[in-house]
Amino acid sequence: MERKKPVDKTPVPRRVWRMSPDAPAGTVVDVDLSAPAPAPAEVTPRVLKPAPVPDWRGSSWDLLNGLDVRDHSDTIPDELFERLFKR
Repeated sequence: MERKKPVDKTPVPRRVWRMSPDAPAGTVVDVDLSAPAPAPAEVTPRVLKPAPVPDWRGSSWDLLNGLDVRDHSDTIPDELFERLFKR
């Protein structure tokens, strides 16, 4: 009869590819699974201000006929956009 070998329960370090402000191109990081996870940073959520709709009829009209949406927040310069998303 063959005996089973005992299973080694020591944690194996995990390697993860991470991007950070210190390494914007990314780097391999060894993660210690036995250490407690750091507390997440407090992030203030952005509150969007939707366009005012006078009543349900106006909203239904927009849904029925379509509308143009323009986002003017968080834009990147055209030159950088062309370089990143060149066809």
